[in-house]
Amino acid sequence: MADCLYMEDSYLKEFDANVISAKGRYIILDKTSFYPNSGGVEWDTGKIISKKDGKEYNVIYVGKFEGNVSHEIDKEGLIAGDEVHCVIDWGRRYKLMRYHTAAHLISGVFNRNYNLLITGNQLTLEKGRIDLNMEKFDSEFIKKIIDEANEIIKKDLPVDIYYKDIEEAKKDPSLFKLAMEFPHEVKKLRIVDIKGFDAQADGGCHVKSLKEIGKIIFLEAVNKGKSNRRIYFALEDHE
Repeated sequence: MADCLYMEDSYLKEFDANVISAKGRYIILDKTSFYPNSGGVEWDTGKIISKKDGKEYNVIYVGKFEGNVSHEIDKEGLIAGDEVHCVIDWGRRYKLMRYHTAAHLISGVFNRNYNLLITGNQLTLEKGRIDLNMEKFDSEFIKKIIDEANEIIKKDLPVDIYYKDIEEAKKDPSLFKLAMEFPHEVKKLRIVDIKGFDAQADGGCHVKSLKEIGKIIFLEAVNKGKSNRRIYFALEDHE
């Protein structure tokens, strides 16, 4: 499995790598900062530039298959052994980072203050979606949660990333905000910690402080059946 550079530095915009596998338009690198479609968060796009001839390849999709991060490019031409320079579409990445941290904050408010768990999520450039195991459908209550999250954003709490041994992490159920069981086959667990408020096990990209999120805008709440409520939200620019 390639080194996933985004796990250590979500702000890394460019990096050098070697092609270790090329099957037509599907490329595997020895290391990558392109985030694959996973955890309900959309994938990165960008460019892979061949160092031997300067030819540019647009990265149009990134996924994880059989433990490898696969980069789908817009045309063939790269081969195993090629040295490449890679550039992330930073505008897309940064917006998805903001959405991802916003989702953590919202789920933290639901769980920490009201003991509710997340059953699913989907984060795109246009909006975020969070599903909750909430018995009573109450859109005014959900709006109140979003207001609480926005008040916490004003505190501009830092967001730290660190690792815990899995056995130690399993002793703290608050790290797991999903209603489904977390896979515990890993030896170390990556923790995303909104300091002083909420910490969660997570493998994605996040901003360094809450003010980078901007204001969270409540869009709608939908009743999806027994104990399943779906919330849609958007982000206002933080500039």
